[in-house]
Amino acid sequence: MNKLSQWIFGLNILCVLWFSLLIHQYDNEYFFIIQFIPIILLIVFGVVSLGIILYRVSAFNDCKSAALELQMEIKEAKIALTEKGFKFD
Repeated sequence: MNKLSQWIFGLNILCVLWFSLLIHQYDNEYFFIIQFIPIILLIVFGVVSLGIILYRVSAFNDCKSAALELQMEIKEAKIALTEKGFKFD
C-alpha cells in the first residue's frame, strides 16, 4: 500500500467515526463540539506541522567544510570564465 492510499484509508476511517458521532443525537453541548471536530483537527494538524518545520529548521546543521569547498569552486569557476571573456561585477 502506498502512502497516498494509507492517508485516504485513515481519512475515511476518521470520516466514518465523525459521521457516526453526528448521527447519534447527543446533548446540545456535545453536539456543538462534535460538529467542529474536523476544523479542530485541521488546526491541530497545522500547529503540529508548523512546530515540526520550525524544529527541523532550527536543528539544521551547518557544513562549514562543504561551504568552504563550494566557495573555492565558485572562485575557480569565475577565474576560468574570466579567461574565456566573461565579466563579473
